[in-house]
Amino acid sequence: MYSDTTLIRQEYGVYKETSASIEVPRVRVPRTRTRLTHVILTLTIVIATLFEVRSWQTTPRPYASAPTSCRVTQPPRATSSITSATALQAAVSSYNALEMCFGGPRGSFNGPYVGLAAAWPESQALTALLGLSVLGGTPATLRSDIAQQMSVLSNYWDPKGGYFPIGRWYSTGRGVKKYDDNAWLGLDLVDAYLITRNSVYLNQARAVATFETTGWSTNTHFASPGGLYWQEPAYGKHRNAVSTGGAALLNARLYAITGLRIYRNRAEQYLRWTVSTLTLHNGLIGDQISIGGVVNRKIWSYNQGLVIATYTSLYRTTKNQSYLTAATLLAQRSLSYLTARRRLEQQPEIFNAIYFRSMANLNAVTRQLGYVHTLQSYATYLYDRMVPSTGVVHLGPMTTVATGWLLTQAAATQIFTLYASTAVRALNA
Repeated sequence: MYSDTTLIRQEYGVYKETSASIEVPRVRVPRTRTRLTHVILTLTIVIATLFEVRSWQTTPRPYASAPTSCRVTQPPRATSSITSATALQAAVSSYNALEMCFGGPRGSFNGPYVGLAAAWPESQALTALLGLSVLGGTPATLRSDIAQQMSVLSNYWDPKGGYFPIGRWYSTGRGVKKYDDNAWLGLDLVDAYLITRNSVYLNQARAVATFETTGWSTNTHFASPGGLYWQEPAYGKHRNAVSTGGAALLNARLYAITGLRIYRNRAEQYLRWTVSTLTLHNGLIGDQISIGGVVNRKIWSYNQGLVIATYTSLYRTTKNQSYLTAATLLAQRSLSYLTARRRLEQQPEIFNAIYFRSMANLNAVTRQLGYVHTLQSYATYLYDRMVPSTGVVHLGPMTTVATGWLLTQAAATQIFTLYASTAVRALNA
Protein backbone atom coordinates (compact mmCIF):
# COMPACT_ATOMS: atom_id res chain seq x y z
CA MET A 1 0.00 0.00 0.00
CA TYR A 2 1.64 3.19 -1.19
CA SER A 3 0.04 5.79 1.04
CA ASP A 4 2.93 8.21 0.61
CA THR A 5 3.22 7.99 -3.15
CA THR A 6 1.73 10.02 -5.94
CA LEU A 7 0.18 8.44 -9.02
CA ILE A 8 1.55 10.27 -12.04
CA ARG A 9 0.75 8.05 -15.01
CA GLN A 10 -1.38 5.12 -16.18
CA GLU A 11 -0.45 3.23 -19.33
CA TYR A 12 -2.13 0.01 -20.49
CA GLY A 13 -3.18 -0.85 -16.97
CA VAL A 14 0.33 -0.61 -15.44
CA TYR A 15 0.98 2.16 -12.94
CA LYS A 16 4.20 4.09 -12.44
CA GLU A 17 4.41 5.64 -9.02
CA THR A 18 7.19 7.66 -7.37
CA SER A 19 8.22 8.28 -3.83
CA ALA A 20 11.45 8.78 -2.00
CA SER A 21 12.11 5.05 -1.71
CA ILE A 22 9.94 3.19 -4.24
CA GLU A 23 9.82 3.17 -8.03
CA VAL A 24 7.78 0.67 -10.00
CA PRO A 25 9.44 0.03 -13.37
CA ARG A 26 7.32 0.48 -16.50
CA VAL A 27 6.41 -2.73 -18.24
CA ARG A 28 5.93 -2.48 -22.00
CA VAL A 29 3.03 -4.42 -23.52
CA PRO A 30 3.70 -5.75 -27.05
CA ARG A 31 2.23 -3.47 -29.72
CA THR A 32 0.45 -6.34 -31.50
CA ARG A 33 -1.46 -7.21 -28.34
CA THR A 34 -2.53 -3.63 -27.71
CA ARG A 35 -3.64 -3.17 -31.30
CA LEU A 36 -5.69 -6.37 -31.16
CA THR A 37 -7.26 -5.21 -27.93
CA HIS A 38 -8.19 -1.89 -29.53
CA VAL A 39 -9.68 -3.63 -32.56
CA ILE A 40 -11.78 -5.97 -30.43
CA LEU A 41 -12.95 -3.11 -28.23
CA THR A 42 -13.85 -0.98 -31.25
CA LEU A 43 -15.78 -3.81 -32.90
CA THR A 44 -17.66 -4.48 -29.68
CA ILE A 45 -18.71 -0.84 -29.41
CA VAL A 46 -19.74 -0.68 -33.07
CA ILE A 47 -21.82 -3.88 -32.87
CA ALA A 48 -23.52 -2.77 -29.64
CA THR A 49 -24.27 0.62 -31.17
CA LEU A 50 -25.73 -0.96 -34.29
CA PHE A 51 -28.07 -3.10 -32.21
CA GLU A 52 -29.15 -0.07 -30.21
CA VAL A 53 -29.74 2.06 -33.30
CA ARG A 54 -31.43 -0.83 -35.07
CA SER A 55 -33.94 -1.16 -32.28
CA TRP A 56 -34.72 2.56 -32.33
CA GLN A 57 -34.48 3.41 -36.02
CA THR A 58 -35.11 0.33 -38.06
CA THR A 59 -35.36 0.55 -41.82
CA PRO A 60 -38.91 1.21 -43.07
CA ARG A 61 -40.39 -1.41 -45.31
CA PRO A 62 -40.84 -0.05 -48.83
CA TYR A 63 -44.43 0.87 -49.58
CA ALA A 64 -44.26 -1.48 -52.57
CA SER A 65 -43.78 -4.43 -50.20
CA ALA A 66 -47.27 -3.97 -48.75
CA PRO A 67 -50.05 -6.15 -50.19
CA THR A 68 -51.34 -4.73 -53.47
CA SER A 69 -54.80 -4.21 -52.00
CA CYS A 70 -53.29 -2.01 -49.27
CA ARG A 71 -51.68 0.44 -51.68
CA VAL A 72 -53.47 3.63 -52.61
CA THR A 73 -51.63 6.49 -54.26
CA GLN A 74 -54.56 8.91 -54.17
CA PRO A 75 -57.41 8.80 -51.67
CA PRO A 76 -60.89 8.30 -53.09
CA ARG A 77 -63.20 11.30 -52.89
CA ALA A 78 -66.83 10.31 -52.54
CA THR A 79 -69.64 12.66 -51.58
CA SER A 80 -71.96 10.33 -49.70
CA SER A 81 -73.00 10.94 -46.10
CA ILE A 82 -72.45 8.07 -43.69
CA THR A 83 -75.47 6.38 -42.09
CA SER A 84 -75.82 3.94 -39.19
CA ALA A 85 -75.95 1.03 -41.66
CA THR A 86 -72.97 2.12 -43.72
CA ALA A 87 -71.02 2.98 -40.54
CA LEU A 88 -71.35 -0.58 -39.27
CA GLN A 89 -70.21 -1.97 -42.59
CA ALA A 90 -67.36 0.54 -42.76
CA ALA A 91 -66.21 -0.37 -39.23
CA VAL A 92 -65.95 -4.05 -40.12
CA SER A 93 -64.31 -3.35 -43.50
CA SER A 94 -61.74 -0.96 -42.04
CA TYR A 95 -60.81 -3.43 -39.31
CA ASN A 96 -60.46 -6.21 -41.87
CA ALA A 97 -58.10 -3.91 -43.77
CA LEU A 98 -56.18 -3.31 -40.55
CA GLU A 99 -55.60 -7.04 -40.17
CA MET A 100 -54.93 -7.52 -43.88
CA CYS A 101 -52.29 -4.80 -44.07
CA PHE A 102 -50.75 -5.08 -40.60
CA GLY A 103 -51.74 -8.46 -39.20
CA GLY A 104 -48.82 -10.55 -37.94
CA PRO A 105 -48.37 -14.31 -38.07
CA ARG A 106 -49.13 -14.83 -34.35
CA GLY A 107 -52.06 -12.50 -33.98
CA SER A 108 -49.93 -9.40 -33.48
CA PHE A 109 -49.97 -6.18 -35.43
CA ASN A 110 -46.86 -5.43 -37.42
CA GLY A 111 -45.40 -1.97 -37.53
CA PRO A 112 -43.62 -0.21 -40.36
CA TYR A 113 -40.41 -1.94 -39.31
CA VAL A 114 -39.21 -5.48 -38.78
CA GLY A 115 -41.25 -7.10 -36.02
CA LEU A 116 -44.07 -5.89 -33.81
CA ALA A 117 -45.70 -2.49 -34.05
CA ALA A 118 -44.56 0.05 -31.46
CA ALA A 119 -46.62 0.15 -28.27
CA TRP A 120 -48.48 3.34 -29.24
CA PRO A 121 -50.01 2.11 -32.53
CA GLU A 122 -50.40 -1.37 -31.05
CA SER A 123 -52.56 0.10 -28.28
CA GLN A 124 -54.82 1.89 -30.73
CA ALA A 125 -55.21 -1.17 -32.95
CA LEU A 126 -56.25 -3.08 -29.82
CA THR A 127 -58.71 -0.31 -28.98
CA ALA A 128 -60.23 -0.70 -32.44
CA LEU A 129 -60.66 -4.45 -31.92
CA LEU A 130 -62.10 -4.08 -28.42
CA GLY A 131 -64.62 -1.44 -29.48
CA LEU A 132 -65.73 -3.33 -32.56
CA SER A 133 -66.08 -6.65 -30.70
CA VAL A 134 -68.98 -5.36 -28.57
CA LEU A 135 -70.86 -3.77 -31.45
CA GLY A 136 -73.93 -5.73 -32.51
CA GLY A 137 -73.89 -7.20 -35.98
CA THR A 138 -70.14 -7.82 -36.11
CA PRO A 139 -68.46 -11.23 -36.52
CA ALA A 140 -68.47 -13.34 -33.35
CA THR A 141 -64.87 -14.31 -34.03
CA LEU A 142 -63.77 -10.86 -32.92
CA ARG A 143 -64.31 -11.90 -29.30
CA SER A 144 -61.97 -14.85 -29.71
CA ASP A 145 -59.37 -12.54 -31.26
CA ILE A 146 -59.10 -10.52 -28.04
CA ALA A 147 -57.15 -13.14 -26.07
CA GLN A 148 -54.74 -13.64 -28.94
CA GLN A 149 -54.12 -9.94 -29.36
CA MET A 150 -53.83 -9.27 -25.64
CA SER A 151 -51.23 -12.02 -25.26
CA VAL A 152 -48.93 -10.01 -27.53
CA LEU A 153 -48.57 -7.36 -24.82
CA SER A 154 -46.24 -9.62 -22.85
CA ASN A 155 -43.62 -8.88 -25.51
CA TYR A 156 -43.56 -5.26 -24.37
CA TRP A 157 -43.68 -5.76 -20.61
CA ASP A 158 -40.71 -5.03 -18.38
CA PRO A 159 -40.64 -7.40 -15.38
CA LYS A 160 -39.56 -4.40 -13.32
CA GLY A 161 -42.79 -2.63 -14.29
CA GLY A 162 -44.17 -0.79 -17.31
CA TYR A 163 -44.39 -1.44 -21.02
CA PHE A 164 -41.48 -0.72 -23.32
CA PRO A 165 -42.27 1.19 -26.53
CA ILE A 166 -40.65 -1.59 -28.57
CA GLY A 167 -41.56 -5.29 -28.48
CA ARG A 168 -39.18 -8.09 -27.64
CA TRP A 169 -37.64 -8.71 -31.03
CA TYR A 170 -34.20 -7.49 -30.06
CA SER A 171 -32.43 -8.37 -26.86
CA THR A 172 -31.30 -4.82 -26.17
CA GLY A 173 -32.40 -1.30 -26.90
CA ARG A 174 -36.17 -1.56 -26.40
CA GLY A 175 -36.42 2.13 -25.78
CA VAL A 176 -37.31 4.38 -22.87
CA LYS A 177 -40.66 3.58 -21.31
CA LYS A 178 -43.32 6.18 -22.05
CA TYR A 179 -46.01 7.01 -19.53
CA ASP A 180 -48.60 7.82 -22.18
CA ASP A 181 -47.96 4.48 -23.95
CA ASN A 182 -48.60 2.72 -20.67
CA ALA A 183 -51.80 4.65 -20.04
CA TRP A 184 -53.20 3.66 -23.45
CA LEU A 185 -52.34 0.00 -22.90
CA GLY A 186 -53.71 0.16 -19.37
CA LEU A 187 -57.02 1.45 -20.71
CA ASP A 188 -57.07 -1.40 -23.24
CA LEU A 189 -56.59 -3.84 -20.39
CA VAL A 190 -59.52 -2.31 -18.53
CA ASP A 191 -61.73 -2.63 -21.62
CA ALA A 192 -60.59 -6.21 -22.16
CA TYR A 193 -61.50 -7.04 -18.56
CA LEU A 194 -64.96 -5.48 -18.88
CA ILE A 195 -65.61 -7.48 -22.05
CA THR A 196 -64.22 -10.84 -20.94
CA ARG A 197 -64.23 -10.58 -17.11
CA ASN A 198 -60.79 -12.15 -17.18
CA SER A 199 -59.16 -11.00 -13.93
CA VAL A 200 -55.69 -11.32 -15.47
CA TYR A 201 -56.39 -8.20 -17.52
CA LEU A 202 -57.61 -6.26 -14.48
CA ASN A 203 -54.56 -7.22 -12.43
CA GLN A 204 -52.28 -6.17 -15.27
CA ALA A 205 -54.09 -2.83 -15.57
CA ARG A 206 -53.49 -2.28 -11.87
CA ALA A 207 -49.79 -3.07 -12.35
CA VAL A 208 -49.68 -0.43 -15.09
CA ALA A 209 -51.31 2.11 -12.76
CA THR A 210 -48.64 1.37 -10.18
CA PHE A 211 -45.92 1.96 -12.78
CA GLU A 212 -47.54 5.28 -13.67
CA THR A 213 -46.93 6.56 -10.14
CA THR A 214 -43.18 6.48 -10.85
CA GLY A 215 -43.69 9.19 -13.45
CA TRP A 216 -45.11 11.74 -11.01
CA SER A 217 -42.65 14.61 -10.58
CA THR A 218 -41.62 15.18 -6.97
CA ASN A 219 -39.10 17.92 -7.74
CA THR A 220 -40.29 20.96 -5.79
CA HIS A 221 -37.80 23.19 -7.61
CA PHE A 222 -39.73 22.82 -10.87
CA ALA A 223 -42.42 25.32 -11.77
CA SER A 224 -45.88 23.94 -10.92
CA PRO A 225 -44.57 20.89 -9.03
CA GLY A 226 -46.20 17.60 -9.92
CA GLY A 227 -47.50 16.15 -13.16
CA LEU A 228 -46.33 13.06 -15.00
CA TYR A 229 -43.39 13.13 -17.32
CA TRP A 230 -43.86 11.99 -20.89
CA GLN A 231 -41.22 9.31 -20.38
CA GLU A 232 -39.23 7.90 -17.52
CA PRO A 233 -38.04 10.53 -14.98
CA ALA A 234 -34.36 9.98 -15.70
CA TYR A 235 -34.97 11.50 -19.11
CA GLY A 236 -37.95 13.77 -18.45
CA LYS A 237 -37.91 17.54 -18.75
CA HIS A 238 -41.56 18.24 -19.48
CA ARG A 239 -44.73 17.18 -17.75
CA ASN A 240 -47.46 16.48 -20.25
CA ALA A 241 -51.23 16.58 -20.46
CA VAL A 242 -51.34 13.26 -22.31
CA SER A 243 -49.29 11.34 -19.74
CA THR A 244 -50.93 12.92 -16.67
CA GLY A 245 -54.42 12.89 -18.18
CA GLY A 246 -54.02 9.32 -19.39
CA ALA A 247 -52.97 8.18 -15.91
CA ALA A 248 -55.90 10.10 -14.42
CA LEU A 249 -58.39 8.33 -16.67
CA LEU A 250 -56.85 4.90 -16.03
CA ASN A 251 -57.11 5.39 -12.28
CA ALA A 252 -60.64 6.76 -12.53
CA ARG A 253 -61.75 3.69 -14.44
CA LEU A 254 -59.99 1.37 -11.98
CA TYR A 255 -61.81 3.13 -9.15
CA ALA A 256 -65.12 2.50 -10.92
CA ILE A 257 -64.32 -1.22 -11.07
CA THR A 258 -62.62 -1.85 -7.73
CA GLY A 259 -64.01 0.88 -5.50
CA LEU A 260 -60.55 1.26 -3.97
CA ARG A 261 -60.00 4.78 -2.71
CA ILE A 262 -56.35 4.86 -3.79
CA TYR A 263 -57.41 4.96 -7.43
CA ARG A 264 -59.85 7.80 -6.85
CA ASN A 265 -57.19 9.77 -4.97
CA ARG A 266 -54.71 9.36 -7.80
CA ALA A 267 -57.27 10.22 -10.46
CA GLU A 268 -58.29 13.39 -8.66
CA GLN A 269 -54.66 14.35 -7.97
CA TYR A 270 -53.65 13.91 -11.62
CA LEU A 271 -56.77 15.64 -12.91
CA ARG A 272 -56.41 18.57 -10.52
CA TRP A 273 -52.80 19.18 -11.60
CA THR A 274 -53.63 18.94 -15.31
CA VAL A 275 -56.49 21.41 -15.12
CA SER A 276 -54.83 23.89 -12.75
CA THR A 277 -51.50 23.88 -14.60
CA LEU A 278 -52.34 23.50 -18.28
CA THR A 279 -55.67 25.28 -18.76
CA LEU A 280 -55.23 28.12 -21.27
CA HIS A 281 -56.97 31.49 -21.43
CA ASN A 282 -59.68 30.02 -23.69
CA GLY A 283 -60.49 27.27 -21.19
CA LEU A 284 -58.86 24.48 -23.22
CA ILE A 285 -56.00 22.24 -22.14
CA GLY A 286 -52.44 22.98 -23.30
CA ASP A 287 -49.94 20.29 -24.16
CA GLN A 288 -47.14 20.42 -21.57
CA ILE A 289 -45.15 22.54 -19.16
CA SER A 290 -41.36 22.82 -18.98
CA ILE A 291 -39.38 22.62 -15.78
CA GLY A 292 -39.02 26.40 -16.06
CA GLY A 293 -42.75 26.94 -16.21
CA VAL A 294 -43.28 27.58 -19.94
CA VAL A 295 -46.59 26.09 -21.07
CA ASN A 296 -46.77 24.70 -24.58
CA ARG A 297 -50.03 26.20 -25.84
CA LYS A 298 -50.63 23.66 -28.59
CA ILE A 299 -54.22 22.41 -28.41
CA TRP A 300 -54.59 18.73 -29.23
CA SER A 301 -58.01 17.13 -29.38
CA TYR A 302 -57.03 14.06 -27.36
CA ASN A 303 -55.84 16.14 -24.40
CA GLN A 304 -59.30 17.67 -24.15
CA GLY A 305 -60.81 14.21 -24.45
CA LEU A 306 -58.77 12.71 -21.63
CA VAL A 307 -59.86 15.42 -19.20
CA ILE A 308 -63.51 15.14 -20.32
CA ALA A 309 -63.45 11.35 -19.92
CA THR A 310 -61.87 11.54 -16.46
CA TYR A 311 -64.43 14.08 -15.28
CA THR A 312 -67.21 11.87 -16.65
CA SER A 313 -65.87 8.70 -15.05
CA LEU A 314 -65.50 10.40 -11.66
CA TYR A 315 -69.02 11.81 -11.94
CA ARG A 316 -70.44 8.34 -12.61
CA THR A 317 -68.83 6.92 -9.45
CA THR A 318 -69.03 9.87 -7.07
CA LYS A 319 -72.19 11.62 -8.34
CA ASN A 320 -70.35 14.88 -7.73
CA GLN A 321 -72.20 17.36 -9.94
CA SER A 322 -69.15 19.60 -10.29
CA TYR A 323 -67.42 16.90 -12.33
CA LEU A 324 -70.30 16.71 -14.80
CA THR A 325 -70.46 20.49 -15.04
CA ALA A 326 -66.74 20.72 -15.77
CA ALA A 327 -66.92 17.93 -18.36
CA THR A 328 -69.84 19.57 -20.14
CA LEU A 329 -68.15 22.97 -20.21
CA LEU A 330 -64.90 21.59 -21.64
CA ALA A 331 -66.88 19.58 -24.19
CA GLN A 332 -68.69 22.68 -25.40
CA ARG A 333 -65.52 24.75 -25.57
CA SER A 334 -63.54 22.07 -27.37
CA LEU A 335 -66.29 21.35 -29.89
CA SER A 336 -66.58 25.04 -30.65
CA TYR A 337 -62.82 25.34 -31.14
CA LEU A 338 -62.28 22.17 -33.17
CA THR A 339 -65.18 22.68 -35.55
CA ALA A 340 -64.10 26.22 -36.43
CA ARG A 341 -61.74 26.75 -39.40
CA ARG A 342 -61.69 23.00 -40.12
CA ARG A 343 -59.36 22.51 -37.17
CA LEU A 344 -60.59 18.97 -36.58
CA GLU A 345 -59.26 17.85 -39.96
CA GLN A 346 -55.88 19.38 -39.11
CA GLN A 347 -55.50 17.14 -36.06
CA PRO A 348 -54.10 13.58 -36.31
CA GLU A 349 -56.95 11.15 -36.97
CA ILE A 350 -56.09 9.03 -33.95
CA PHE A 351 -56.17 12.08 -31.66
CA ASN A 352 -59.68 12.77 -32.88
CA ALA A 353 -60.73 9.16 -32.37
CA ILE A 354 -59.62 9.39 -28.72
CA TYR A 355 -61.47 12.69 -28.38
CA PHE A 356 -64.69 11.28 -29.81
CA ARG A 357 -64.49 8.20 -27.58
CA SER A 358 -64.28 10.51 -24.59
CA MET A 359 -67.21 12.57 -25.86
CA ALA A 360 -69.21 9.37 -26.31
CA ASN A 361 -68.82 8.63 -22.60
CA LEU A 362 -70.15 12.08 -21.73
CA ASN A 363 -72.93 11.79 -24.31
CA ALA A 364 -74.14 8.63 -22.59
CA VAL A 365 -74.66 10.65 -19.40
CA THR A 366 -75.97 13.90 -20.84
CA ARG A 367 -76.95 14.29 -24.47
CA GLN A 368 -74.52 16.40 -26.47
CA LEU A 369 -76.20 17.12 -29.79
CA GLY A 370 -73.21 19.04 -31.07
CA TYR A 371 -71.10 15.93 -30.49
CA VAL A 372 -73.40 13.68 -32.53
CA HIS A 373 -73.47 16.07 -35.48
CA THR A 374 -69.70 16.59 -35.38
CA LEU A 375 -69.06 12.85 -35.13
CA GLN A 376 -71.27 12.20 -38.16
CA SER A 377 -69.48 14.89 -40.14
CA TYR A 378 -66.04 13.54 -39.25
CA ALA A 379 -67.06 9.93 -39.86
CA THR A 380 -68.26 11.00 -43.32
CA TYR A 381 -64.93 12.73 -43.91
CA LEU A 382 -63.10 9.43 -43.31
CA TYR A 383 -65.75 7.35 -45.07
CA ASP A 384 -65.29 9.38 -48.22
CA ARG A 385 -61.60 8.46 -48.16
CA MET A 386 -62.09 4.73 -47.76
CA VAL A 387 -61.63 2.33 -50.68
CA PRO A 388 -64.97 0.47 -50.69
CA SER A 389 -63.53 -2.78 -52.03
CA THR A 390 -60.82 -3.11 -49.37
CA GLY A 391 -61.71 -0.87 -46.43
CA VAL A 392 -58.32 0.85 -46.62
CA VAL A 393 -58.43 4.50 -45.56
CA HIS A 394 -55.81 6.91 -46.88
CA LEU A 395 -55.68 10.67 -46.66
CA GLY A 396 -52.90 11.20 -49.18
CA PRO A 397 -50.09 9.58 -51.19
CA MET A 398 -47.86 7.22 -49.24
CA THR A 399 -44.29 6.14 -49.99
CA THR A 400 -43.56 3.96 -46.95
CA VAL A 401 -45.63 1.82 -44.62
CA ALA A 402 -45.46 4.50 -41.94
CA THR A 403 -46.71 4.25 -38.38
CA GLY A 404 -49.18 6.98 -39.25
CA TRP A 405 -50.90 4.67 -41.69
CA LEU A 406 -51.54 2.02 -39.04
CA LEU A 407 -52.80 4.70 -36.66
CA THR A 408 -55.05 6.20 -39.34
CA GLN A 409 -56.59 2.81 -40.08
CA ALA A 410 -57.13 2.15 -36.38
CA ALA A 411 -58.65 5.62 -35.98
CA ALA A 412 -61.06 5.04 -38.86
CA THR A 413 -62.26 1.78 -37.31
CA GLN A 414 -62.79 3.51 -33.96
CA ILE A 415 -64.69 6.41 -35.54
CA PHE A 416 -66.95 4.18 -37.65
CA THR A 417 -67.65 1.98 -34.63
CA LEU A 418 -68.51 4.99 -32.49
CA TYR A 419 -70.85 6.44 -35.05
CA ALA A 420 -72.54 3.11 -35.71
CA SER A 421 -73.33 2.69 -32.00
CA THR A 422 -74.29 6.35 -31.55
CA ALA A 423 -76.58 6.38 -34.57
CA VAL A 424 -78.30 3.17 -33.49
CA ARG A 425 -78.94 4.58 -30.03
CA ALA A 426 -80.27 7.80 -31.54
CA LEU A 427 -82.67 5.86 -33.79
CA ASN A 428 -83.92 3.80 -30.86
CA ALA A 429 -84.29 6.75 -28.50
